[in-house]
Amino acid sequence: MGTKPILDHLAGYDLWANTRTVERLQQEPDEMLDRNVLSSFPSLRSTVLHMRDAENAWMHRLEGITPVPWPAEEDASIHTLIEYSTRLRDLVLARSEEWMHGQVTYHDLRGNQHEQPRWQMLLHCFNHGTQHRGQLITMMRSLALEGIPPNDLIVYQRSLKK
Repeated sequence: MGTKPILDHLAGYDLWANTRTVERLQQEPDEMLDRNVLSSFPSLRSTVLHMRDAENAWMHRLEGITPVPWPAEEDASIHTLIEYSTRLRDLVLARSEEWMHGQVTYHDLRGNQHEQPRWQMLLHCFNHGTQHRGQLITMMRSLALEGIPPNDLIVYQRSLKK
């Protein structure tokens, strides 16, 4: 099996998991989304917006577009993550195996230059989302929120068989 089917699958998973997470968080008032919680980012909203901004940055890098805007946009609505995850999924689905293996030279946010194949950049992006969704679940639990949807990869894979 080539790289593309795996990346297509992970792009679908990323969108699915981000959508479930955002849909659950949209049930909370702004006060809860902005409440300080000890984590990598100070609130649920700031974590979701970081995920959005990072997905946007990686899409720009994958396409060789500079400069990378940070933040992705001024809108602080958490639902905007879904729009960027959809764009990322669509980008991955539209590209070939050869594109996935193409080398890209890009700069990180500190200005350091890197060169990597796109498939590695995409794996990082999807792993980054998983890391922060895990943090969101921990933050939600520490805030005593209920109804946290499971977003494990295996749950996504099982949902595809229905």
